[in-house]
Amino acid sequence: MVARRFLPSIVAARSDDHPGRRAERLDVSGLRTIWVLLPILIGPAVADALHGMDPGPRSATSAALWAGWALCLTATLVPLPVTLTVLRVGGPAVAALAVWSATVTDDVVHIVFGLLAGMLVMLSSFAAPVADRFVDGASYGDERRFLLRAPGPVVLVLGPLSTAVTLGGAAVGPLLLLHSRWVVGAVATAIGLPLAALLIRSLHRLTRRWIVLVPAGFVLHDHLALAEPTLIQRAGLDRIGGADADTDARDFTQQARGLALEVRCRQPHDVLPVGSRGGTEVPVSEVQAVEAFLCSPARPDVVLAEAARRRLPVG
Repeated sequence: MVARRFLPSIVAARSDDHPGRRAERLDVSGLRTIWVLLPILIGPAVADALHGMDPGPRSATSAALWAGWALCLTATLVPLPVTLTVLRVGGPAVAALAVWSATVTDDVVHIVFGLLAGMLVMLSSFAAPVADRFVDGASYGDERRFLLRAPGPVVLVLGPLSTAVTLGGAAVGPLLLLHSRWVVGAVATAIGLPLAALLIRSLHRLTRRWIVLVPAGFVLHDHLALAEPTLIQRAGLDRIGGADADTDARDFTQQARGLALEVRCRQPHDVLPVGSRGGTEVPVSEVQAVEAFLCSPARPDVVLAEAARRRLPVG
């Protein structure tokens, strides 16, 4: 009886031995809690904002918002790269909805709670522990995946712009149709929905870039830098550590901001970098031998700690 009583706590303690797991559980639990409470936090402000609409459009808009909430809440319960994409589109959508509601309603309390909820949802959707937990949901066996940081230009410009165009393309056309503006609404829908789908696909590709620590060694899976994933065998690894400012390692970070990790091999390792020929946009891959390369995981400290736990050479 005593052994059975303490078995769950022993299992939980062992799972805490994996670096970063506790932060992942806490952040994901917080994300789920926020989505559960979202109708209470932002619902009154949205209801005030929709009050001036005609009954038909108001009912349709309300139904669409409830469906979106249910989709995102379900996504928090199924950690996978695709559901991470859903949340990274849904989070900014909630923030935009909160800002729009604040410009329409006059209730200060509703405005404050709505804006706070929108900010929390968006920030938690992009938290690094949440990202690592969701990409690791697609892992097989004894492997662990860590999301790579988005390229610098994407973080600063292209990512926010793509998200804004996605939300606008998905919402403007249907809203115009709800208000009986048939011609303009049909044109906006015909253009906006395919554009939104295309941009969501591009955003989803950013959640499919990761480092994988496997029993055999270290894998870099990044379609922006490499034509195919590359595995450095455990015996071929010389060191994994923080990159020096004057390193001569091949840069696969895609100008990502933050600390980069340097993976150094004992012998030159063959990779297939993605490049271009003659300034064209046609991707060309040629095998190149590198002695070291750089990559930028979202949590480099956790990657190093997990690598050390797996007895990979960490410097």
